Amino acid sequence: MGILESVSGGSSPDTAIKRSLTDNLIYLDGKLGGSFDFKIRRTAFSGVDAAFVCLDGMCNNEEIFLSVTNPIFGAAQLPEAPQALYETIRDRLSSNVQQSELLTLDDAVDAILAGNLLLLTDGVTRCLNFSVQGYPKKSIEAPQSSMQERGSHEGFTDSFKDNATLIRRRLKTPELCIENLKAGAGIKTDILLCYMKARAPVETVQAVKSALNAMKIDYISGEGCIEPFLEPNGNYIFRSVGDTERPDVFCAKLTEGKIGIIVDGTPHALVTPYTFAENFQALDDYQKRPYYALFLRAIRILSFIAGVFLPGLYTAVTMYHPEMIPADVLYNIASSQVKTPFPVMMEGLLIHIIYEIVREAGLRMPKAVGHAVSIVGALIIGDAAVTAGLISAPMLIIVALTAVTSAVISEIHDPVSVLRLVFIVVGGLTGVYGIFLGAGLILLNICAEEPMGYPFSLPALPFKKEAARDMLVRRDWRVLGRKRYSLSAYLKNGR
Repeated sequence: MGILESVSGGSSPDTAIKRSLTDNLIYLDGKLGGSFDFKIRRTAFSGVDAAFVCLDGMCNNEEIFLSVTNPIFGAAQLPEAPQALYETIRDRLSSNVQQSELLTLDDAVDAILAGNLLLLTDGVTRCLNFSVQGYPKKSIEAPQSSMQERGSHEGFTDSFKDNATLIRRRLKTPELCIENLKAGAGIKTDILLCYMKARAPVETVQAVKSALNAMKIDYISGEGCIEPFLEPNGNYIFRSVGDTERPDVFCAKLTEGKIGIIVDGTPHALVTPYTFAENFQALDDYQKRPYYALFLRAIRILSFIAGVFLPGLYTAVTMYHPEMIPADVLYNIASSQVKTPFPVMMEGLLIHIIYEIVREAGLRMPKAVGHAVSIVGALIIGDAAVTAGLISAPMLIIVALTAVTSAVISEIHDPVSVLRLVFIVVGGLTGVYGIFLGAGLILLNICAEEPMGYPFSLPALPFKKEAARDMLVRRDWRVLGRKRYSLSAYLKNGR
């Protein structure tokens, strides 16, 4: 009968729907009556008082007319007894629209806020709830992030029902389970919990449900509000909850035994548990030949290493280990550095902070103005700054290179941006030895993280031969397609 069944009957008995229609309307008016869009239309059928209640703009008026009001008002003869009238409308006159019965006024308020139409009848202690939502929503478009060369061009929307349809259309199997949860301590938000029954471990599903139920948030504005509750406690650098705008990627994760979470009102879906290696995988890897997928993943790993360590390594080598640089290159760096007023470490910090400022401005401002800001920033940071002697040309090349490499691994751009600044300071204070020590600490941090009880470093540490078929080297689909390594398989083989 629809998602409202999952919340019906959970309210206090004190708010049970009364036989008096007037008393019920007084209660609803007290809850929602201050809003201009709250509409009550009183009418009568065969002498029995009734009322339609909804929020104007949240319902599809055409569907109301065709599926609800027109069949009822157009009926030749209706029973005069309230209960018989109610049952006739429920079973015969409105059976072509999704409906459910509500027993309490609290559930009636939730149904109205969800964009449903209610029919209350005098003398009946329940009401009909018609699912005729018609509020404005974005149509299905190509994803704004996670662009791929091949694959589907459909992306998630802001409507959780449309997103559920996109998933169900791809996974035509009874194994797929999509549960609707109400989350939020104050304002309830619809959350869909998606998983494959035979592939997702039961204990992991229960752990995710417990984490969602334990949230104490008044209003969930997006998927980022619930992400911390799905991550392990501790000071970890990299996020252990993945997100995607692509239904095809989301469905692929579900087939691996992972749990997906969709929050109403956002086109981004979450996936947990998530491993560090997945940051370097993309949908195109599975659409191309294995040798080229290996090449692409190697490029992403090198981009990650360069984006994090290259500025700090340059700072450390120029300040403490100039003998590691060829003589000709060292002469050019020294001649360029002599003209600048800042030491190498200060110069690196300054130029990277300016770059992040320009990037943030271009991201937040309107597109037309954002392009202008990016162009002006590039001119100031680039040719003008070098010509004025404020910044050395080698450092500018390093910044440009790290900016490009950060775009290659956009999934972890946030920690990479912060780590880049940290390693500039580390390299400027401790040299190359500090860089290697910091790299070891990052590796320890990755190995220590356990999202939902699973090592964040899977499948490398601990090494799983079956899962390694899709780690750095992706095997051919004739091997990989037999059976994907899932979380359930990991549990059966032992932690």
